[in-house]
Amino acid sequence: MNNETQNSSLYRWLGRHDALDLVAKTCSAADVGCIKQIRDDKLYLDVAGNWDEFCEKELNVSRRKIDTMIRHLDELGPAYFELSRLTRVTAEEFRQLGPAVTADGIQVDGEVVEFKPENRDALEAAVAGVRKGRKSKKNFGDVLEACDALAARLEKPHAFPDALQKLDLAAVLLRMKKAAEALGVVTIEVRP
Repeated sequence: MNNETQNSSLYRWLGRHDALDLVAKTCSAADVGCIKQIRDDKLYLDVAGNWDEFCEKELNVSRRKIDTMIRHLDELGPAYFELSRLTRVTAEEFRQLGPAVTADGIQVDGEVVEFKPENRDALEAAVAGVRKGRKSKKNFGDVLEACDALAARLEKPHAFPDALQKLDLAAVLLRMKKAAEALGVVTIEVRP
């Protein structure tokens, strides 16, 4: 692909949503899909030296935030973005809604409340129910379950980290180790 064609492709993707100014607030799954396409096809290389620089310079958002949004799209699907445009739902709260979430909305009392602005109150009530349930059962088992799920994702990644992502991962793992030690957990290194 020559530079002119690649540049044209990049700006066609960027043009889909006013240079992606959307990222500062909320965005749709389609918007994140466009950003993912730009990253995966390396369309950013003609305007930036690397992905990190492109995110900062062209999207005005950190690479880490963009990569998190792409992970959410891959893991949670478009419904997460539909709900987050209408409520202040976190990824963890969305996961807790689990099977109640459909492509069209959230099942509440046997009926699907669609992802529409006019249903905002009902959708917020569903998310609030998750928050209330989470607060009422503060259980360390949830933490262990989340850590185990993340370990499984690291063992079988969908994509492999670049050098910057490896550094970010090392920092997160160190933070987790220190937090575990603060709880009195003794960590040991096991070598094969």
